[in-house]
Amino acid sequence: MAEADSFDLEQYASKYPPHGRLVRLKFIASNSERLELEALRILFRELKKGQNTSMYKDVFAMANGRISEESTFDSDWFKRIESQGQLRHASLQGELENNRAQQITRSIQMSTKNLADYYHGRGDFANALKYYKKIVKVDNLNSLTLSEAFLTICRTHVLLGDFDGVKLQIALLQQTPEAFSDSKLVSRVKCYSGLAALVKGDYYEAAQEFTQISLDPEQDSKEAIGETLAFDDIALYGGLCGLATFSRAELESNIIKNDAFRKFLELVPEVREMIMDFYNSEYAGSLSYLERMKPDLALDLYLSAPVKALCGEVRSKGLIQYCQPYSSVDMRAIANSFNTTTEPILEELCALIAQGKIEARIDTENKVLFRKKKDMKALAYKEAIATGEEVFSEVDAILLRMQLMRQNKYVEHRGLASML
Repeated sequence: MAEADSFDLEQYASKYPPHGRLVRLKFIASNSERLELEALRILFRELKKGQNTSMYKDVFAMANGRISEESTFDSDWFKRIESQGQLRHASLQGELENNRAQQITRSIQMSTKNLADYYHGRGDFANALKYYKKIVKVDNLNSLTLSEAFLTICRTHVLLGDFDGVKLQIALLQQTPEAFSDSKLVSRVKCYSGLAALVKGDYYEAAQEFTQISLDPEQDSKEAIGETLAFDDIALYGGLCGLATFSRAELESNIIKNDAFRKFLELVPEVREMIMDFYNSEYAGSLSYLERMKPDLALDLYLSAPVKALCGEVRSKGLIQYCQPYSSVDMRAIANSFNTTTEPILEELCALIAQGKIEARIDTENKVLFRKKKDMKALAYKEAIATGEEVFSEVDAILLRMQLMRQNKYVEHRGLASML
């Protein structure tokens, strides 16, 4: 990733398929004053390659005459695309009605998909979704065709920003277990489930899903992972969420020694080096990479909202891991390792102690943190009492069963049928 001052918007946009490109550019235009005009200029150019007249009107209103070459509404282009669209829609609708009348299942399926694709091309994702969902209701679909249809529905839900819909479709797809024999299809599903988890704030699940993707960035098509994701994003989302939530063992097995995921990391060297520095306890270097990436992360469609919380989790985790091996540690040494001063470190450590994430106390005068020693005797008593209670419970249950057997009493198992 480039730093914000040298952010190459053209290169960034080129990583995504057409609709994802438009969505991300519009997001940047809405959230970055510095890049707004450049994003709008690229948006106008990309929109005129397609048929999304609705977004053209939105972008024209956003530009408000500030883009000289697009200061006047292009009514000729707009009317031409609208006219072509109306003719195409009438043709596809007629074709679908004709096939329904003839009750030709395969033809109905194809006509329905063509109409859905038409709406998708126009940027009318709500109507596209309606017709894509009709495809899965067609009888006699094989498992692969059905799986592809579900993935297309997931893709459309993502474009609508409806991630509850994404999770529902994945749950429905899991009812077709034979489809999951295809490893690439499984990876594509994980792209959507990981994205849904990220947006919903479940960063641990997001990290698990993204790090289990086994596609090949050099051989697989970028369209395979949806329209708003690029292969770089898999490394970025999986790496950052993993750094914030994985234990050291999970970080090693799921990222460091995961050959499939390392292919994605090679696309984003800054993320790779950030993770390696963190794993090697070089926290100042790792957090320095993260700090430089923050301006770019703030421009990301899915990371802009949680970036502050995620970066905070990474830093807190570094502090917890740093303090873990020591019974006492000088806060000046901690500050030096995190490339800061003792005052902010003192505040961060106090917050972590208050949250129960570090069991310690701080000598503020001498700037020393003392880890609390566990009372092993009290812990042993607690475990013994718990074991004793478990044994008493089991003995009571055995005695009760023996009494029931002596009196020839039992509970009849009537089976599932009697419960329906």
